[in-house]
Amino acid sequence: MAATKVTLRDRERFARARERGKVRLQDPSAVLDARYDAGRDVIVLEFRGGGLMTIPRRIVPGLEGAPPTSLGAMSVSPAGDALFWPSLDADVYVPGLVERAFGTRLFAAATGRRGGHKKSRAKTVASRANGAKGGRPRRRLSA
Repeated sequence: MAATKVTLRDRERFARARERGKVRLQDPSAVLDARYDAGRDVIVLEFRGGGLMTIPRRIVPGLEGAPPTSLGAMSVSPAGDALFWPSLDADVYVPGLVERAFGTRLFAAATGRRGGHKKSRAKTVASRANGAKGGRPRRRLSA
C-alpha cells in the first residue's frame, strides 16, 4: 500500500473540520437519547439542551405498521440528527420529524429565529450602512 503524503493544506482542512465537529457537539438541538414508550405509543426524544419531546409513532414514516416489540431497539446518529431502527431498516431525520409533528410554520419560525441571532460579516456591513442612513425608519401609527 502506498503511503499518502499529508500536506500543510490537508492539515489545515483537518483542523477546520475538527473545529466544526467541536461546535456541533455543543448544538442544543442534537438528540442525546431516544426511546419508545409502549404505554403511550410515542417516541420520546431527549435533546442536549435539556428538552424532551414526544412524537406519536403513527406519524413517523416507516413505523406505522411496525410491531411494538421492534421499536425499542433504536439508535441515535453520532451527530444527534437522525434515528435508526436496524431491525426495520428505517432511518428518520429528526428535523424533518419535528417539522412533520409540529407543522412547517412553527419549524420555520424557530429556524428563522435561530438564523436571525447568527452574526456574519454581511449582516455587520448592512447594519452599518443602515446606521449611516439614519437607522431603521420609525413605525408610523395609523389613525
